[in-house]
Amino acid sequence: MKYLSVFFIAFLSINISVAQELKVAIDSTLSDGVSFKPVNEFYIFGDAAVIGNNLLSEDNKKPYNNRQEDNDNIKMKYVDIDDNPETFSSSQAKLTLPDDFKKIVYAGLYWTATYAYEKGTRKAKKDNYIFRGNGERSPVINQIKLKLPNQDYQDITGDIIYDGSTNVTHAINSPYVCYADVTKLLQNTEDKAGNYTVANVKATEGYLSGGSAAGWMLYVIYQSPTDNPKYISTYNGFALVNSRPVDINFKNFKSINQGKVNTSLVVSALEGDNNLDLDECAILKANSNQFQSLSNGARYQQNFFNSTITNNSMVNRDRYPNSENTLGFDIAQLKIPNYNNTIISNDINETTMRLKTKSDRFYLYFTAFQTEIAQTFFEDVVQETTPVSKKAEVEPEVVRSNASTIASKDPKDTKRAPYVYYKKGLNSNAFRYLKRKKSTSVIGIEGGYYVVTNVFSEAQRAGKWTASLIKKGFDADVFVNPKNNWNYVYVLRSDTAEEAFKLMEELRTNYRYRDAWIFKANLD
Repeated sequence: MKYLSVFFIAFLSINISVAQELKVAIDSTLSDGVSFKPVNEFYIFGDAAVIGNNLLSEDNKKPYNNRQEDNDNIKMKYVDIDDNPETFSSSQAKLTLPDDFKKIVYAGLYWTATYAYEKGTRKAKKDNYIFRGNGERSPVINQIKLKLPNQDYQDITGDIIYDGSTNVTHAINSPYVCYADVTKLLQNTEDKAGNYTVANVKATEGYLSGGSAAGWMLYVIYQSPTDNPKYISTYNGFALVNSRPVDINFKNFKSINQGKVNTSLVVSALEGDNNLDLDECAILKANSNQFQSLSNGARYQQNFFNSTITNNSMVNRDRYPNSENTLGFDIAQLKIPNYNNTIISNDINETTMRLKTKSDRFYLYFTAFQTEIAQTFFEDVVQETTPVSKKAEVEPEVVRSNASTIASKDPKDTKRAPYVYYKKGLNSNAFRYLKRKKSTSVIGIEGGYYVVTNVFSEAQRAGKWTASLIKKGFDADVFVNPKNNWNYVYVLRSDTAEEAFKLMEELRTNYRYRDAWIFKANLD
């Protein structure tokens, strides 16, 4: 296709009060689209899986395997596999989960297409084509159907991330992308692994200038035993990638301090042609200013977006239809070839992904980054930024969410319930976790259990909060952690976990101090 669109994917469960202090750097100078924003960040023992399929092809059921043809020259029709009169488009893909997986913690569903009008025709004129559209474009693009394994269809209403019909630059083919958080649906279903079907995604059939394409993708993050904890971050937006590179900077992690660092990306793309090359997905090499173009057995350095759905070096065939050529729709799950840690080195805390092309064009809408992180860093994140909670008692995990990307809810569901904190006591899992938890080494402070009421990046704000606590009768003080330069305001330093835990629980009964937690320092 001469007009390419790209998407990027990849995903804990406790909100943290200092999340606003932790910012992810993203190139926001994108034109003709929507700037990228983090959807969420996970610090978790677990992994991620991605599935999806295209929804436009030459036949409504048969797989299309001609790798030499682009969608420009195909008279497109909806893929529709289910013989259901209530659906006009549908395709299927199988989600596989490991036997030792514990629970799903996040599931994000995306659908995208070029949709200028219902059907298009073309007529040859000299060395060019004249395109005509029939049927007005429906204004409702964010309502589809989703069928979970062994269930009936459910109606899904998502957020519109971008609608190109409102942009003069993209009006000729009007690409759009929508997103829905379907975590609860997957958590509540009995059969989580199995075949998922997405239906009624709207797109242009027939011919469209630059070609027409459509598809859907489901990205799932789950808990499972792993050798090292992981940082998984997801982003969405919409950007035209052409001769001008688009960079996305990943931060807020620290890789393992020894051994090979395992890192991966998930990328999904609309309108990537196999016959149009010179498009790249690259990542910054550690401790340098050079980018390494990524490739594997299914994707090449100079032709990364090639209309396929792949898991590492293999084409994903657990789909219906399982076309080898998905005609302008890409999903790539890719392990980064990190030989000798030349790309992601030990103890690194940020990297940058770069997308560029010289002949093809595409739209970036989603990316996900995943890497192993140091155990000590994971423990610091859990303890420093997450109050001990019922979830943390069982399996510590942290999530930071961008509320602007979450679908709006019914106002009646957003009423705040009266605040109540139920004390857990010294026989609880929370207290036992505190006792066995390794302490954090902090230069310049006495060892002990610190009952922290708030953390600030600015010393002035920390000073005001400390002064307000002193006025209320607390023996409050503040220390600075050299690891992150944050100011920790505490009301007690104790030699015993019992004394600190009792005070923390008493503080939490007051809504004002509901986020009080214990920082264990210099005791190992």
